[in-house]
Amino acid sequence: MGLRFGTDGVRGIIGETITDLTVAIIAEATLRYWYRRYGVSKVLVGYDTRFMSKDFATIIASIAREHGADVNVVSGPTPTPVISWAVLKHRFNLAFQVTASHNPPRYNGVKVIGGDGAPARPEDTNGIEGVINSEYDDILRSVRDIEYAQAPSINIRDEYIDSITSWFSARFKPRRLRVLVDPLHGAAVGYTAEALRRLGFEVTEVNSDQDPNFGGKAPNPEYEYIKDDVDAVVNGRFDMAIANDGDGDRVAMVVKGLGHLDANRIIPVFLRVLWGLGMVKRGVARTVATTHLIDDVAASLGIKVVETPVGIKYIVDAMNRGEADIGGEESGGLAYSWHIPEKDGVYSGVMGACIEASEGISKIYGELTSRFGERRFRRVDIKANDAKALVNRLSQELKRAMVNMGELDRFIEIDGLKAVYRDKSWVLVRGSGTEPVIRIYSEALSDGRVNELIEPVVSIINRAIAG
Repeated sequence: MGLRFGTDGVRGIIGETITDLTVAIIAEATLRYWYRRYGVSKVLVGYDTRFMSKDFATIIASIAREHGADVNVVSGPTPTPVISWAVLKHRFNLAFQVTASHNPPRYNGVKVIGGDGAPARPEDTNGIEGVINSEYDDILRSVRDIEYAQAPSINIRDEYIDSITSWFSARFKPRRLRVLVDPLHGAAVGYTAEALRRLGFEVTEVNSDQDPNFGGKAPNPEYEYIKDDVDAVVNGRFDMAIANDGDGDRVAMVVKGLGHLDANRIIPVFLRVLWGLGMVKRGVARTVATTHLIDDVAASLGIKVVETPVGIKYIVDAMNRGEADIGGEESGGLAYSWHIPEKDGVYSGVMGACIEASEGISKIYGELTSRFGERRFRRVDIKANDAKALVNRLSQELKRAMVNMGELDRFIEIDGLKAVYRDKSWVLVRGSGTEPVIRIYSEALSDGRVNELIEPVVSIINRAIAG
């Protein structure tokens, strides 16, 4: 059967790839694999606000109980990072989160989280796929005989919020700010906002009804989906805005003077502040698609940079190896070695508010870019079936084009193909691990240089798709 784990779990369109049966197959195969390799006694099942998420969670919990596990299901839609936190706090051996993260409303999916609180690693997801392929007929018979029933619920919201607000109140004494919080109708409703209220911020939460249609948009905190939040800050109604994605593991911010902040702007600021607090000593990890401004800041602080494939699990691996204390990716995910081995958009949103209310994000970012240069960034997404295979097939043609785009420093091929140039610019092309899309990224010190790098690559990809 063609169920495959991508960068962050299994995702697909509800009623096509993701159905009662496929969710049951994923759960059964995962439990078989996990029992054999690690042993399982306690399982946690979470879910977001999407169509069918709670029903899928019931299916997973029922299958886990058939395996003899002590199972708890969250009492309501819960952010993915809170599931990770609860795994560590309550010593679950395994967790499932029903979510498709930032994908459009017609999608859903399943994330698998190990007993260490981290996303299942590639060797484990490969193992689960192997069980599906080799035991498919037996799995099908097993899941068709299961009677689905509700499992005991667990409320972990308040203790998670207590935990993170205690951490921030011990390190920041921020002035009171007017903060607009936008969970985009997702699982972070009532999380980021409540944490900020407890820290003394004046908070207004919008899009706080848990709408499975997400207001008709993708629950993705990129600029096009949070324009109203940007306007609210620019027009002076709020001092800053914080937005999370559908399962609360990503973050974006809006501050006066800078407007919309994606992770390429957030991570360098957080790195400098957290280094000053003594929290970052070993290094910083970033994905291959994330700004190299991080590299300049890290060099100035005397810490190393670890470059990884796209996916927070690779950032977490760098932390587990002792190479990094903080890490992130351009899509809005940040992780912290002292917190949980998973990206946490709620924690990062609170971090941003505390920094804005103390030193000021615009001030810090301005200091960094004055010293190292303002980076311009662009990403182009092109729909393509078998995206990774197409990028691999075109790699030699792409390399020949990239060699002629400037003074080449090196190629990096840990995830797609990336060319880095001596003028602090780079271009990357890779197949997405979560959608049938080829993503092309470029960064440089000017918009002109960004386009100079990205357009030839886009042309090569489009020609190949057109045939």
